[in-house]
Amino acid sequence: PLIYDGAMTTCEGFINSCRLYMSAKPQEFPTLHIKITWVLGFMQLGMAQMFRDHFLTYMTTLDYQAQYEQSTEPDQIKLLYRDIYKAFGDPNKQATAIQELTTIKQGSKSTEEHVQLFKQSYMRSGYGETVGIHEFKRSLNSPLLDKCMAVPDLPTTLEKWYELVIRLDRQWRQAVAERKMPNTNQPVQQNWTPPVNRPQQPWRAPATPVQHDPNVMQVDQNRGPIRCYNCGQTGHMAHVC
Repeated sequence: PLIYDGAMTTCEGFINSCRLYMSAKPQEFPTLHIKITWVLGFMQLGMAQMFRDHFLTYMTTLDYQAQYEQSTEPDQIKLLYRDIYKAFGDPNKQATAIQELTTIKQGSKSTEEHVQLFKQSYMRSGYGETVGIHEFKRSLNSPLLDKCMAVPDLPTTLEKWYELVIRLDRQWRQAVAERKMPNTNQPVQQNWTPPVNRPQQPWRAPATPVQHDPNVMQVDQNRGPIRCYNCGQTGHMAHVC
């Protein structure tokens, strides 16, 4: 259990936490005295601390022995829980739950969180489902309620209303998230880079190609190897034979 300070809103939760721990580990609490001192050990702040100090004094009296140790209650630690609840608990839980139910507003809470808080107040209020639906619709933020009222077939049970508002809220959150995502289909814009200034080269006239006359005889290409007229061999002339 958490440290208890005597707040009315957390009184029942503190008692339930103590019960759960003891039921999970009964071997650690063999006697009533151990159970009581263990519970009192968490009452360390505010009015809860004052209750603890007074109860420790009360444990030394005969009244304590008669009311607690000699009690016919099968689970005697329940007597301490009752005294704690009388001191700090809500004397009219239903009236408190009705007040919470009729004044609760979603505000900045997420839809899931608001639904859970509304469920708790509704279960303690004792209201019927028709009134519960009316109060739940009233508690929603106006934009979300407008989306709900635009649905063709409105739910007729509270559970269906819970499912509807959670679904619409998730759809809205998903749409917002998708709008924030970058569009990968659009071309990536390249940053323009100015051209590098290079020194200009002086202008030169293009070289004129040499024109060849197609009618000129290609003597060198058509002439065969030199042949000697004396011996008929190639490679030398007659005057050197």
